[in-house]
Amino acid sequence: MPGVLVYIEQIDGAVAGISRELLGKGKELAAALDGPLSAVVVGQGVAEVARQAAALGAETVYSVDDPRLARYTTDGYVAAVRAAVDAAQPALILGGSGFQLRDLGAALAADLDAGLVVDATALQVEDGAVSAVRPSHGGNVLNHYRFAAGRPVVALVRKQSFAPAQEGSAGSVQSLSLPEVTIRTEVTSVAPKTGAVNLTDAAIIVTGGRGLGDKESYYRLIPPLAEAVGGAYGASRAIVDAGWVPYEHQVGQTGKTVSPKLYIACGVSGAIQHLAGMRTSRTIVAINKDPEAPIFRVATYGIVGDVQEIVPLLTHELKSRLGR
Repeated sequence: MPGVLVYIEQIDGAVAGISRELLGKGKELAAALDGPLSAVVVGQGVAEVARQAAALGAETVYSVDDPRLARYTTDGYVAAVRAAVDAAQPALILGGSGFQLRDLGAALAADLDAGLVVDATALQVEDGAVSAVRPSHGGNVLNHYRFAAGRPVVALVRKQSFAPAQEGSAGSVQSLSLPEVTIRTEVTSVAPKTGAVNLTDAAIIVTGGRGLGDKESYYRLIPPLAEAVGGAYGASRAIVDAGWVPYEHQVGQTGKTVSPKLYIACGVSGAIQHLAGMRTSRTIVAINKDPEAPIFRVATYGIVGDVQEIVPLLTHELKSRLGR
């Protein structure tokens, strides 16, 4: 029976966190489809990543290892994943919803004449049909998708939507050759952005807003609290526009969309564009002196008070309890 195929992303030679999540969720969905869970690893020198994916629950890992896949191109990667799709014949193909996967997923769906959903936060199978949920409009609208059974579906999922898979019995690794393909793009160099902040992968984020008062207060209060809880620090659009903090730290509709396990908002009022970027966080703690601030409407826990007083006390207490 058709099952689930997970596209495996790699970070520093290891299976990326989002792919671990998809292998965990994929096992559940494959069981609902009464089919196998498989995975595909694409690139050059990917034997170790394929082995890791096999240990995380994939019954079969298709490895497409070729020098022409050393750097991402749409033509090359679509052809490689299509080879795995032809071998596995899945009903559902899962991937993350990062920029590269949005390009790959859309092109693959077009190539397969398949259904496509991007930035999904929930997936399930009912009577052989795949359904998905995708938040929009700052999380105020939940879009429900249902795809007819019998056609493949490509679903790109928001990070930290599901629990990650744990290592268990190892599946098998099957090598596939890259089909004959004309790669129309040549990538000559890839350079990481200097000073970039990877907020989307952070499990804990501490964000500051205009309620902090000034730039000095932001750096005096927010990074120490983030360090105390072992997280990253973010910023609202207002203080990024004011020049307090670089854009790389901005959370919101025009910044980063994040879904951490814990989000602490300090002096953030909760404008709708900010809520659009963080309201799917699992636990939200808001600290604001205005009890009517919109941030409290989405907060799991709220503290009404002056951030200048509360944040130093909170930081001190956390460092004491956590030994940091």
